[in-house]
Amino acid sequence: MPSLEKEFIFTSPFFALAVQKAVSVELDNTFERRAKSSIHTNKNVVLLKVVAEDESALAASLGFYSRLFGLCSDICVLRR
Repeated sequence: MPSLEKEFIFTSPFFALAVQKAVSVELDNTFERRAKSSIHTNKNVVLLKVVAEDESALAASLGFYSRLFGLCSDICVLRR
């Protein structure tokens, strides 16, 4: 089973925790049938872990979460 870990770095622990809370809503959805994802924070870093059944599911999950984290990052920049 392919897996991947990716770090997203934010400007403050406050923003990292806010992003974790915002994205965690998506982790419980049933649409992820071939991939399972989890996120954890450590200070200003959010770690995304994805385990998938195949490379295609891994790429789809990574693309989805990368766009979502990118949007959250843009919102955090506007909030500063």
